[in-house]
Amino acid sequence: MIELPSLLFSAGAKGAPYLTFGVSRDGASWGAAALALLTLGISLHRPSRAWLATLRPAPVLAALSVSAAALSTAYVVHYLHGGPRIVDATSYFLEGRALSHGQVWFSVPEPRASFHGRFLLESERGLAVLFPPGYPLLLSLGFLLGGPMAVGPVLAALLVPASYGVARGFGAERVTAYAAAALGVVCAALRYHTADTMSHGLCALLVASSVALFLRPGRAAALGCGFALGLLIATRPVSGLCASAAVAWASRAGGSERFARAVGVLPGLLFLVWHQHTLTGDWLSSGQSAYYAVADGPPGCFRYGFGAGIGCWFEHGEFVRARLPEGYGATAALGNTLRRLALHSADITNFAPLSLLVPLGVWLGRRERGVRLAAFVIVAVIAGYVPFYFEGSYPGGGARFFADLLPLEHALIALAAARLAWLSKLVPTSLLGFALHTSHQHELLAEREGGRPMFKPELLAERGLTAGLVFVSTDHGFSLGHDPGVSDPRSGLVIARERGDALDSLLWQRLGRPPAFRYRYDPLAAHARPSLVPYRPAALTRVEGESLYPPAGVSGGLAHPETRAEPCVSRQRALRLQATSERPLSVSLRLPPLSGLVRRPSTLVVGWLGEQPPRVRWRGGQLATAWVRGLPAGGPCGVLELPTLPSEAFERPSELEVEAQGASGLDYLELVPERKSVDN
Repeated sequence: MIELPSLLFSAGAKGAPYLTFGVSRDGASWGAAALALLTLGISLHRPSRAWLATLRPAPVLAALSVSAAALSTAYVVHYLHGGPRIVDATSYFLEGRALSHGQVWFSVPEPRASFHGRFLLESERGLAVLFPPGYPLLLSLGFLLGGPMAVGPVLAALLVPASYGVARGFGAERVTAYAAAALGVVCAALRYHTADTMSHGLCALLVASSVALFLRPGRAAALGCGFALGLLIATRPVSGLCASAAVAWASRAGGSERFARAVGVLPGLLFLVWHQHTLTGDWLSSGQSAYYAVADGPPGCFRYGFGAGIGCWFEHGEFVRARLPEGYGATAALGNTLRRLALHSADITNFAPLSLLVPLGVWLGRRERGVRLAAFVIVAVIAGYVPFYFEGSYPGGGARFFADLLPLEHALIALAAARLAWLSKLVPTSLLGFALHTSHQHELLAEREGGRPMFKPELLAERGLTAGLVFVSTDHGFSLGHDPGVSDPRSGLVIARERGDALDSLLWQRLGRPPAFRYRYDPLAAHARPSLVPYRPAALTRVEGESLYPPAGVSGGLAHPETRAEPCVSRQRALRLQATSERPLSVSLRLPPLSGLVRRPSTLVVGWLGEQPPRVRWRGGQLATAWVRGLPAGGPCGVLELPTLPSEAFERPSELEVEAQGASGLDYLELVPERKSVDN
């Protein structure tokens, strides 16, 4: 295997599969190579080419649609191993399941910290996933019909006629449009995005549909174009606004069609605004911004734009440290864009050199209105993501921010290849590109994080488990397993997060001590094997600091879980508290009802880390303690005690307020019964 170094990538990325060529050990790549030889033979056979030209669109598009759906289904089985893999996909999965129950916010039992976690917003209404609602709404239909993983293959089938329509709108002949649609079928990046529960497959369909409908006359087509753009805005706002701007530019002339498009946009736009207000209480604030405001930092780290302070240190910490050491400026933005384009060049047809036909297709078809519109959409979307600091690329998904453009690019490539009399070689070359080049990236996706989804309901079904309480240890596993429609372990399976502290026991007791199990999965293992074992939570009185992440509120810095090496640290994990300015960091932590831990007046003991002890107070309703500051411990770990409180003070949720200077950590909280005095 040959590794190609590149100035666009760091030394650590030189061995990435997108920069490698060679024979793959994966059977799918061998199948692609065999199919490439077969299609090449057919393309060289003149009678076969002549016969293809005589076929009507319906049977050709039907065959290609079935092939696309079948390949996306095969991708689910072969590469995803049966279910969503990356954390975004699992979060979309949970959001779609919640919407299938008619819920944006879904309630969970106390302690709520047994359910709250990554990519989830929390309020008194319960929990909500942070992503825009367009794709989850479609995914909810899959849940209602009993097949959420079938949504992607259905999108794959619909992309075929959409791609064909785009090419025909560019003025292409039927055979050229067939080639554009066929390029979409063999495009491995599209197979991933119509397999995993990510939003880009839907976005690609909406972009293609909006362009194809724009190029058709009539108010009905204009209304459909607007509706597609509106749903695109509700799915990925940046892509939607960029595509809408391009369409607005192309439809500068007034008239009823322009009005119909504007009317069509409204439902999706209003849906997004309503959803944002439901999540954040603000019509124009996104769920992502609300989440990162408390779950990451420094303050304002997650936003579009340029300057210092952009780039979140926890969720994207490795990338920010490597790429944005001095903030997000012109150089960092240029590097981001070039890396995205380099990856995207291989995504388009599995073979990067073929991507050069995209600008050539624009040039050759520049007199066509549709080609000019497509070029504007492509440039607008690429430019639209320049102000976003995170590269957003990963194995299999490629440069996913640009995946929405793939059908337009396939049509442009087919247009250029037809002018160059090279049309018949496109599909064989794309298949060989996958076999020898991009298949390595999809193998990496298949093998990452243990090589399988982090929650498999089949394992529970094999045990005949239909009710009870199941604790999982991963964010992915929780999002895949938790059903917002199930809250009673006597009638169904309640999936919660295993914290390994007092929260497990509190939840188990509150739910009536049902049969409980631990779903074990180690994503760091090369080939992880899930297991299910009975679990009786221990009667502990300590809540680990990291179990309360994300906090209810943060200002002046950030708080996030951190692994610690000091032997005195409880379970070698803590909630890191880091001020990012001269003023103190202020953190508010929501505590669940703790009355089940003790039955008499108790003292709340706080374990902390660092040279500068934090200042802490407890609040519950109208009752509050005074601020208490810990004393220097002479080592990495210390303890401070709050005043004794009556047992009824812990019967309802309460709040722990923490102020810290510099960098420190919250190790644990423990409820200790009041010590009784002894008379001599």
